[in-house]
Amino acid sequence: MSDQCPICSERTPAVLDRPLEMPILMNRIYASAVEGRAAARGPLEFVACRRCGFTWNRAFNPALIVYNEEYENDQAYSPAFRAHMSARAKDVIDSVPSTEEISYLEVGCGQGRFLGEVARSAGDRLRAAEGFDPAWRGEEGVGPEGSRIYRRYFDIDTVSLLHHSPNVVATRHTIEHVQDPIAFLRAIREALGQRSQARIWVETPCVSWILRNRAMHDFFYEHCSLFTENALAYALAAAGFASPSVTHVFGGQYLWGTAVASENVEAMPLETSTEHAFLETVRKEFINRWKREMEDAANVGKVALWGAGAKGVSFSLLIDPEQKMIDHVIDVNPGKQGHYLPGSGLRVISPRESAERRPGTVFVMNPNYLEEISETAQEVGLIARLVAID
Repeated sequence: MSDQCPICSERTPAVLDRPLEMPILMNRIYASAVEGRAAARGPLEFVACRRCGFTWNRAFNPALIVYNEEYENDQAYSPAFRAHMSARAKDVIDSVPSTEEISYLEVGCGQGRFLGEVARSAGDRLRAAEGFDPAWRGEEGVGPEGSRIYRRYFDIDTVSLLHHSPNVVATRHTIEHVQDPIAFLRAIREALGQRSQARIWVETPCVSWILRNRAMHDFFYEHCSLFTENALAYALAAAGFASPSVTHVFGGQYLWGTAVASENVEAMPLETSTEHAFLETVRKEFINRWKREMEDAANVGKVALWGAGAKGVSFSLLIDPEQKMIDHVIDVNPGKQGHYLPGSGLRVISPRESAERRPGTVFVMNPNYLEEISETAQEVGLIARLVAID
């Protein structure tokens, strides 16, 4: 990627930090610690547009990214995240007039969790639910709750696989993996057809939340495109979707944008972003703070992390790069348990197995899950101090 903003074409970005290397695929699972530690890495060199606030990794190389069946990022084992998905599914369903059947399309549907939620919640109103994702592990053309999933990217070449023209589309946690977001959205718009009036929903991390909260463990190689509210609305309009509206969900961590396919789209105005900042000092402060906390914890007992997703991978490498302090990582996703993290090679185990190892301190990667983690710890007899990374 270059110094030209992929959203508004501004050419004078602010450099957020000095380059840093991280695993290329944060949610890939590995069969051994050796394989995990040998995971391919790539440089993080994030810059922010001074005009629209869009933030991107200018060192990103899409040729390094290969999504396959070893990619595991299912968050739906968490009750808090299931509640979030349920609320977003209701938004999707309620956006279709009650007198109409629902023909739903999901671009980047993963293993079909949200696709199935929409299909289930739509009930008798559902006409079709179809999804596309190259990492789909199931049977081609067969998905949950009577849906269909294709192990393909969705574009003008694969739209013919659809059984029904969609009147509502969602793409969740996909656009941040795309080097040219407007081209991605425009490909969806073109595939829908010129006369389509389908509504689109887009969910993606909010870079404003990351910057305001100085969440240094939230910058990942594969998340090469990070949006502000303003930048996402502008991108939707530029791709051919009218009347964009963007809100914040999941405790402000995510943006939830919507717009309507249209033949007539007015250009969106841009508000100058003031949120970019030089974060090298902030990252050093973040690392120093949590390294001190972890060293203190390790002096009195075993240390564990709760959360084997991208945040956990990043945090483990920033705070304990030599893997001397963290004993293990806890996750409720059975697909991750028994496997090893990229970069650190740390083993992922269940909450019950962690209780048997008796950690004294557990660092919780996402404060949104703290309440349910506390309840799960009590259920399995895990007696440890829980420290949320806030």
